[in-house]
Formats: sequence, C-alpha cells, structure tokens
Amino acid sequence: PQDAVKLGIQNRAFRYGDAIFETFRCFGNQPFMLDLHYDRLMKAMATVGMETKLFPPLDVLEKKVESIINKNRYFGSSRIRLTVFRNDGGLYTPETNTCSYLIESTPIDEPNYSLNTKGLIAGIYTDMGKQPSIISPFKTGNSMLFVMAGTFKTTHNLTEVLITNTNGLIIEALASNLFWFKGNQLFTPAVSSGCVDGIMRQMVMKVAKLHNVQVVEVPGITNEAIREVDELFVTNSIQGIRWIVGIGESRFYNIKTRQLFQSFIQTIS
Repeated sequence: PQDAVKLGIQNRAFRYGDAIFETFRCFGNQPFMLDLHYDRLMKAMATVGMETKLFPPLDVLEKKVESIINKNRYFGSSRIRLTVFRNDGGLYTPETNTCSYLIESTPIDEPNYSLNTKGLIAGIYTDMGKQPSIISPFKTGNSMLFVMAGTFKTTHNLTEVLITNTNGLIIEALASNLFWFKGNQLFTPAVSSGCVDGIMRQMVMKVAKLHNVQVVEVPGITNEAIREVDELFVTNSIQGIRWIVGIGESRFYNIKTRQLFQSFIQTIS
C-alpha cells in the first residue's frame, strides 16, 4: 500500500533529485519491452555513478513486476513506474553509490494501444530550454523543466506541450518523443539534441524502416518550420502513438501517422 512506504527526509531523491526512473506498460502481468527499459536504466545508473551490481537482474525484476500486478489484480493493462534512488548520506556529494528502488503500479483504462481520434492541440514552451548532456537521454529526478512546461500546458488549455533545447530548437514533448512527416520522409530529433532516448521512439523508427519509410534524425526543428510540416505525432511507452492536429493556427493531417500506427500494431501483435 502507498501509505506503508516510509521515505525519510534524508532521501536523496527528495533532497537532490538524485534518482533515475523508468515507466513502462504491462499487458496482463507481462511487461512490454522490459528488456529495452532495463538496458536504458542500467546505462543511466552507470552514467550517474550509481552502483549496478547489487540491482536485481532482468529476470528477477520481471518477477517482481508480475508480483505487484497480481497483488493489485490489474489483469488488463497497467502502468509501472520503477524509481531507483541513491541511498541516504552526504550533501551534494554522496556518501555511498548504493541504491534502493521502488516499484509502483496503476491501472490503465484502455486494454490496448489505440490512436487518439481527436488530435492533440500543442503549444511550445520556450521560457526554459533542455540542456543536451550525458544525462539528457534518460529520465531523472531533475524534472523542474517538465513541471514548468506542464504548468504552461494547463494554463493555456493545451493537450500537449513541446519542449525546446538550449539551442532554441524543439526536441520533444512533455512526456513523449516527437516525430513529423514532411513529404514521404519521417523526421525526429536525434538523441544528441537533448531528447530522451525513448523506447517507443526506437520501436517506431524500426517499424518505419521495415515499411520502407525513410527516417531522418535531425538536431531539432524551429518554431517556424514545425508549422509547415504535413503531420506531427508524439510517442511514449504508455500511450503509444498520439497525433497532433494543431499548433496555434496551423493544422496537420494524420494519414501517414495512421498507417504507421497500424503497422506498429501489426508488428507487436
């Protein structure tokens, strides 16, 4: 139970954002693409200097995820958040690099991935940019940029918000990677731009290439250029593919996006 979890005020995730997390979807009690999420988690832990040798191996972690789903009786679809945080001790400088972890599960109403019938209305958050760095490909506890962007989304009655990097280029969405069609080419910001190295991003690129769609990775896209694309969509592991219908006065189609979504469903079926 949530109220049984006791985290002290010395917890480094609370004090310094000294944490890494992964979110992934489960169908029944089976985690989807857990091996890829686990690999990204190990890379993130190693990058920030967290000790990985005591962390559960993939097969043990999978059994723990299955166990919490069974206990909660989430037999449709569910969302798992796995948070890894460095153990207590020290100020900015840690006294230890050993870690603890927390697994949470919540139900998802829709049993399978589906493409949104009503397109998202997006805005562009420009007050603060994301710095490309050795940790920018990962999901970390340092999330104030995304909190501020989420507040911007709510304030402006949007259903999606796009994030820029410190070069002023749009690189991702609030909790998703970004793609767009221009002509017959599919574009997405490169990981070097500062966007998260998304698992669903990897899957969508793979599916596109399997169906002979040329995928081009770019440094990002300007506020002006994004309004001239043909189609625009975002991806993440929880919601799959979601298309954006508008930014300001600009409107976009979803013909190729729908075809790509159908190819994705065929691939994972």
